[in-house]
Amino acid sequence: MNEDFDAATAAAPLLTAWQGGARPQGLSPRPRDLRDAYAVQRAVMQGLGDPGGLWKMALLDGRDRQAAVLPRRILHASGGAAQLPADAAIEVETALVLSCEPEAADPMAAIANICLAFELVAPRYAPGAGFTPLESMADGFRSAGVVLGAPIDGWRDGLPDRLDITLMLDGDTVSVVEAAAPMDQAMDFLGWLAGHARSQGMPLKAGDVIITGARIGPLPLNGATHAHANTLGAKVAFDLSYRRGE
Repeated sequence: MNEDFDAATAAAPLLTAWQGGARPQGLSPRPRDLRDAYAVQRAVMQGLGDPGGLWKMALLDGRDRQAAVLPRRILHASGGAAQLPADAAIEVETALVLSCEPEAADPMAAIANICLAFELVAPRYAPGAGFTPLESMADGFRSAGVVLGAPIDGWRDGLPDRLDITLMLDGDTVSVVEAAAPMDQAMDFLGWLAGHARSQGMPLKAGDVIITGARIGPLPLNGATHAHANTLGAKVAFDLSYRRGE
């Protein structure tokens, strides 16, 4: 821990935003490095009194492997609903549901299911705020919700790099190129994440959910009130509304 960095003070405006208050322009003090950013993540979880168990695989600046622990309260079941800021976006992803803590030699053995999922993206920062990549990381890489859909058929036999996902917003199919996401890369990341989570004092465990990165998106929702995606026998659906004045 960086003892000269006040993570609790830095996390305070994020906690205010999590609790429905004003969205800040940024953090003060700003995280200066990875240790500071992870310290803010932990302070937010402690301030929310949230048990965790929801994780996001992410790339800092689009290249450096990092992660975020997210509040369990933002994990939703398919078919549910949530209210979001008007500037929210959506991603289609796969989510790993664990049966136990992964071992580096065989991380796939710890997976109970691989499910289709949405990630709802909206930073705690105010619209137009010029936050840094480390401030984004401190804010859980802007994650505002995860919607867990059905398991993908045949995942134990391996999945193609592209799943041929269909995404619909308000019943209209979205024409978009799906990113390739090789399963071996996700398993390598999972092995890394197991060590990272232990280092943060929050080891991975049975029932934890881990989103693995966008295959589609982020795409602006533009006021859409229903999202639906399907692939390989799995589907995920969610209803959306928006907070006024945001």
